[in-house]
Amino acid sequence: MDRLGFWARVRAVVLIVLATLTASTALSTPATAAPDAEGWRTVVQYAPSVFLYSTDSYRPATTADFLSHSNLRWAHDQSCADHELAARGHVDVTRLGTGGYQHQTASAWPFCDHHDHQYRSTDFTRPRGGVVGGEGFFLDLDNAARHGVGRAAPVYFEYQAHKFVTYWFFYAFNNAPLSVADHEGDWERISVRLDSNNQATQVAYYIHASYCTVPWSDVASPQSHPVAYSADGTHASYPTAGAHGLDDTDQGPQWHTWANLQDVRDQAWYGYGGGWGEVGDTEASTGPVGPSPYKSPAPTDWAKPC
Repeated sequence: MDRLGFWARVRAVVLIVLATLTASTALSTPATAAPDAEGWRTVVQYAPSVFLYSTDSYRPATTADFLSHSNLRWAHDQSCADHELAARGHVDVTRLGTGGYQHQTASAWPFCDHHDHQYRSTDFTRPRGGVVGGEGFFLDLDNAARHGVGRAAPVYFEYQAHKFVTYWFFYAFNNAPLSVADHEGDWERISVRLDSNNQATQVAYYIHASYCTVPWSDVASPQSHPVAYSADGTHASYPTAGAHGLDDTDQGPQWHTWANLQDVRDQAWYGYGGGWGEVGDTEASTGPVGPSPYKSPAPTDWAKPC
């Protein structure tokens, strides 16, 4: 075996081991459960009232609309061309969420032949962040479909009785103050911590790559819905209106999220481990992984005050 062949085999083994370890980690994540009657009351009661930024043109979106305006592709690195696995308008959502799409990495240009492990669409394969490094599955959205549908969009929730309920907000595009961080597919969320009686005690606001927590008494409206403010363009969630570094929030259109709640685990795409959005020049400009076994739905440490 020549030297290049030896290192290609070593790389293949490493990638397979990483995929196996990632899958094991995902399976060990505490599972949320479909809510019973009491759970549904809790989910509805604590669904947030979100103030969208008044002049933000990138409004909440539906995953159905995003998927119908995307094609599914595999990003190759080392100057090899990407491969299309499903044309725009023809992504099979159930197949996406059950690992029905498969692809392999490629060797370096100019040969770019496929080799190594056969990755499934349910593996953690987001380009620039998953187990395959610069390669992986991604949904490439038609740029004309980036603006969303507004307050009619659903909010996707994850619920674990006596632990938390998390509300996922989806936007088709993140229009950051610094354009180097612009990206398609913008998953944002807040989490409500529940006590042993399923009563809210804290709210975690997710802000870019981090989060902070606020006592329930500081964020609840008279109707017992927590209030969140969506930042202009980036859609990061804040407990107050005003300037927050590069982000701005205000009391724009009010989104009553309890009007359209959907269990994220019931979505046919749930489990997809690739990127929601095109591949950018950096990790920050590449579509993120969405709700899945690879993304913890709630904080592990609630002691991070805003």
